[in-house]
Amino acid sequence: NDTIISKLTLMGITQPIALNVKMEMKVTTQTGSIGADNMFPLTMKYKFEDLSGDLNGKSIPIPMDKLAGGMAIYGYVGPDGKLKADSISGGKVHDTSEVKVSQMMNDIQKNIKFPDHPMKIGETFTQNMPLSLPLAGKGLNIDSKVVYKLVSIADGNAYFYVEQSMDMTIPISGASINLNGTGTGKLVYSIKDNFTTDYSTNVTLIVTGQIKTLKIDATAGMNMEYKNIIN
Repeated sequence: NDTIISKLTLMGITQPIALNVKMEMKVTTQTGSIGADNMFPLTMKYKFEDLSGDLNGKSIPIPMDKLAGGMAIYGYVGPDGKLKADSISGGKVHDTSEVKVSQMMNDIQKNIKFPDHPMKIGETFTQNMPLSLPLAGKGLNIDSKVVYKLVSIADGNAYFYVEQSMDMTIPISGASINLNGTGTGKLVYSIKDNFTTDYSTNVTLIVTGQIKTLKIDATAGMNMEYKNIIN
């Protein structure tokens, strides 16, 4: 309404509002020796390298105090090749959002299913990744589907073309914001290491919702890039 628009104007914020946020994170994964039970320990350490943003071209402060120390997740990998996280930052998981983080990681692992046969050029496979994350005591629901198409094999790598769709609901102040859209990307898979080394996507999202008297109608671009170095 006019009151909100006036307050934004006094703060130097004019419409349309353009918000840019950049997040850079480094993840180090270290494995241990395999045991008699065919399981091996695994430690994943997360550290934020950068978290910054600007609103209509003006830099906005984003506190990094709670993120600066990073986070470590401890677990093990069983004979089925799936990760089981059992503690976070050294403490056993308990009935808090930490449990949700552990469950999320395990769910992601269970949903990654590459074909169990040699693929041919032009062949596709689909990965569905529904996720539910804790957010202020409520659930942040994400439904994502990715279609991978093998386009070439060269230098020990398999190169895929990626088509992604995403549908997300964010609960806020008794209401919700909906984001849905599509995008494309590329994936490079190391055949020798049986692991993805490069992954990038560019997704355009339509954002809609209403919180009290504030109506939201926006377009968001989400660019993601992952690079994995295997030692």
